[in-house]
Amino acid sequence: MNILVTGGAGYIGSVVSHQLIEKGHKVIVYDNFSTGYKEALHQNCKFVLGDVRDRELPARVMRDNKVDLVLHFAAKLNVPESIINPLDYYDNNFLGTLNLLQCCERSGVSKFIFSSTAAVYGDTQKKLVSEDDDLKPINPYGESKFFSERALFSQSKTNKMNFISLRYFNVSGASNDLSLGQRSLGSFNLIKNLCDVVLGYKEQLEVFGADFPTPDGFGVRDYIHVEDLAAAHVVAAEKLYDSQGLVNEVYNCGYGKGYSVKEVIDAFSRITGKAVPYTIRPRRAGDPAAVVADVSKIKAELSWKPQNEDLYKICESTLNWFKKTRNA
Repeated sequence: MNILVTGGAGYIGSVVSHQLIEKGHKVIVYDNFSTGYKEALHQNCKFVLGDVRDRELPARVMRDNKVDLVLHFAAKLNVPESIINPLDYYDNNFLGTLNLLQCCERSGVSKFIFSSTAAVYGDTQKKLVSEDDDLKPINPYGESKFFSERALFSQSKTNKMNFISLRYFNVSGASNDLSLGQRSLGSFNLIKNLCDVVLGYKEQLEVFGADFPTPDGFGVRDYIHVEDLAAAHVVAAEKLYDSQGLVNEVYNCGYGKGYSVKEVIDAFSRITGKAVPYTIRPRRAGDPAAVVADVSKIKAELSWKPQNEDLYKICESTLNWFKKTRNA
């Protein structure tokens, strides 16, 4: 396949790009380096510097490279930031996706994999969230992804688009060889912030809310290793490319098990042999109490088999990545 990967120099996009190239696919990375890095590019990828909101360049890249399929990662993804600057999120995430879909239509590209999020579900009260549940996002980030999914479904009804949307839960970890990982310094990711505390870059962890309706009062999330998430994209791309008819499916990407913030803190204490200092702050706007994936669909339909389904492995992988990059 000839695959265009938007945001392919970023955290998740780079790991997916590397896995695709290792499987023999031709990858064209399209990135504006707003959060991506040259160091994350595979030596065998073709790189194009550009923004997904550019009205002409993505279409030209698709035509010039005879692109078969687009994987769209390029997006802003910080929930607190989206509440402060909502228009930036609608502009970059939603309008960027709309523009990319228009470029696909003009270029004759009809296969599209969308990087979505569990934030589209909102503050669900269910033990496990399934793909058929109601979508009620509670922050602009989730809304921007929700609107993008609606646009994909609408375009698919015209028979001009065949897509798979992958709804991520909480992604952490680094590539198995520690060559790729999260580089953005402004992340609100819990595991990344715990690494900052353990490595001495922060005095203590700020925990936003300990009065949620959960067993220990702390927010609960489903964590997935980036290598497993990338593998889900590879199998999704191959399914979509080989399909003869319409696919138009949505899949949760998680492990189906939730861990509270306190359980993740305790995991780091166990890994390091030291207590991790933390302080409780008031809840942040837009944070749901618990979000855990029902992943039966992706396992059954895509034969996806995660290889890193272990909280300690995820935490240790992330910590080893930051030890390496911070000491470089």
